[in-house]
Amino acid sequence: MKTNFHKILFFTTIAFFTIILIQTIWHPINFKPLKGVTVKTELPKFTFESYSSNKFQSQFEKYTKENFGFREWTFRMYNQYIWSCYHKTNAFIVVEGKEGYLYEKEFVRDHYESLMYNHTNDTSVMKDLFETEALRLWKVQELLKEHDIHIFVNLIPGKDIIYPEYLPENIYTRPDGIHAYDYYKPKFDELGINYIDNVTYFQEIKDKVDYPLFPKTGTHWTNIAATHAFDSIIRYMEVLGNKNLLNLELSEKYPDKNRQPDDDLEQLLNIIFRIKPNVNYYTDVTVIPDSTAVKPRLVTIGDSYFWTISYNIPLTKIFKESPYWYYNSTIYFDKNNSSTKDINFARELISTDYIMLNYCTVQLYDLASKFLPKALVYLCYDDEERNSKIEELINNMRNNPDWKKSLEEKAKKQNQSLEEVMLNDATYMVYQQPETCFDDLKGYKLPTARNESLLTISDPHSFEYQVNEIINEIRSNTEWLNSIKEKAEKRGVTLETQLRNDAIWMLEQRSDKN
Repeated sequence: MKTNFHKILFFTTIAFFTIILIQTIWHPINFKPLKGVTVKTELPKFTFESYSSNKFQSQFEKYTKENFGFREWTFRMYNQYIWSCYHKTNAFIVVEGKEGYLYEKEFVRDHYESLMYNHTNDTSVMKDLFETEALRLWKVQELLKEHDIHIFVNLIPGKDIIYPEYLPENIYTRPDGIHAYDYYKPKFDELGINYIDNVTYFQEIKDKVDYPLFPKTGTHWTNIAATHAFDSIIRYMEVLGNKNLLNLELSEKYPDKNRQPDDDLEQLLNIIFRIKPNVNYYTDVTVIPDSTAVKPRLVTIGDSYFWTISYNIPLTKIFKESPYWYYNSTIYFDKNNSSTKDINFARELISTDYIMLNYCTVQLYDLASKFLPKALVYLCYDDEERNSKIEELINNMRNNPDWKKSLEEKAKKQNQSLEEVMLNDATYMVYQQPETCFDDLKGYKLPTARNESLLTISDPHSFEYQVNEIINEIRSNTEWLNSIKEKAEKRGVTLETQLRNDAIWMLEQRSDKN
């Protein structure tokens, strides 16, 4: 009997590990992928060098940890265990509040403490940073208005502001710092900046509407709340730009199972059994036909709250184009560009009708995601003036022994050439700290400088348009671009200057041939 038991145990163990091995290699059973951000580890290649240096072993160990059979099921089972028994989670950003409400950790921290501590411990320093950004926004707003382009901020509340009663107990010990929304709203009023205050509005309607403004198990505003909000945004844009836009007709609300992203925090828990949600309501959207309405171009720069709008609003029916510059980085809903690094910034800026800065209270600490200083510089100075300032700064770096020494140390740490570091630092100063480079941009007055080339940049027959077309042509060809980089380095000028010089030369050659 004892012998049989050992045999059964032996073959059961062998079968168990064989099944795991089969699942690891061939994945015959498909499991629902785990939610959250992951960095995929590739199966390392076996070579004598990788083996002798121990790289293969360490990489292979990492790969097997992330790809063993039944990994998804094992993680979900363990996560369910710690959630059900201890109300704990492996999702770092998720915090459980009262009555099963889930919150993103940063919202809880901002509510009790303030996310200013991500930037500085000094309230006065944070106020100065806010004021600088508000002044930039005001200047950009007034300069764009000269081109009949309208920029505005859509202020969105965080879940903590609308449902503070379900927040977990305060565990933070630092004093309550300044909050971005509390500073920006009165400053916007003082400067006359265009904005929609959905924070105050949502607080006012919280107990009046018959649908939740935020879902129990999600972090973003509900689909129905975002839909109603965007209906109001369209009407605001009509008044702001004095244009007749296509309006929306919303159906009666109706309950339905959770739709993306109404349960996005629950998804991150990666548990087996669903958390009982509050009832989520939805509404169908119809665009009202209007032959007199215009279809403007809207650029949205902002955080993930715009996704909820995009899921519910037929943007292509309302706008000529509606690219979404996610944190002013990745571009969505644009067939030509996928990153703000790829765009012709001047042309994108001047060819739009509306720019919406779409930020919730937690993300307001980085309002516009570094778009404003760059826009300000482009609106005031043309290519030649900007590149000339960069070269001036580089020369100053070379001629200042202390500055040059610090940059040499930086180049060594970053494993870059001194020229590369000087160019990067000078470019950063011009486009992200323009007040330190251009006296006209300092203070509370509107700049007097204007980038006159913007007036013709959208005209296909203009000189600037054709130059920029050739520059884009060069940038799309890696080999060609690298040769321009080498030429710029040999001549001691910026890449932008060399690109422009080559583009002008090519345009002149083409004109001579014609």
